[in-house]
Amino acid sequence: MTNNKQQKTYQEAIEKSFKVKWQIGTCSQGEKCWCRTIKPVEPIFYEDGGDAEYYVVGMGELRKETAEYFVKLHNETYG
Repeated sequence: MTNNKQQKTYQEAIEKSFKVKWQIGTCSQGEKCWCRTIKPVEPIFYEDGGDAEYYVVGMGELRKETAEYFVKLHNETYG
């Protein structure tokens, strides 16, 4: 594990994600897909038997417009 990664439990990753800025991402299909992911700007990793990156919203869960609205609202409030 590199020095800039701090292992957290899944619950700790969730709690930390509420205190940092978020960004929009794309799924494996890229920009052409209808969905968007939401994840912290600075990656948060948690223990899952490996080295998993925490996503606030995974692929296939939110439409682009809804994800953009949530990220804007969150970043104005908490980020």
